[in-house]
Amino acid sequence: MRMKRCLIFCFYLLIGIGWVMAQSSKISGIVISAEDNEPIVGASILVEGTTTGTITDIDGRFTLNVAEGAKLQISYIGMKSQTVKARRDMTIRMESDSEVLGEVVVTGMQRMDKRLFTGAATKIAGDEAK
Repeated sequence: MRMKRCLIFCFYLLIGIGWVMAQSSKISGIVISAEDNEPIVGASILVEGTTTGTITDIDGRFTLNVAEGAKLQISYIGMKSQTVKARRDMTIRMESDSEVLGEVVVTGMQRMDKRLFTGAATKIAGDEAK
């Protein structure tokens, strides 16, 4: 009787361990650009609804411990964000988002004492010399 209880306990223990292991598995994949098939370094992969996530390495690859079928949010600056279902050996192609990045013009002006300035200067009309 005692041996039978021990076998039943071991059986349920093994089933429980298998069930827990099935809940979380190692998901891996690669994130590449749809335009030139180059890997995207530093893309953010986040499990939807959690704070669990990772970023891609220098080859665009990532690994994450999540349940298969969980939703992953992939984002990168200048690319369209997307949400995909997690599965083994994923290949995610990201398209560029040309509307996000536009033309950037940076200008700067600074008033500096002539004694401290060491470069070439041009005289601007209406500018008074000090």
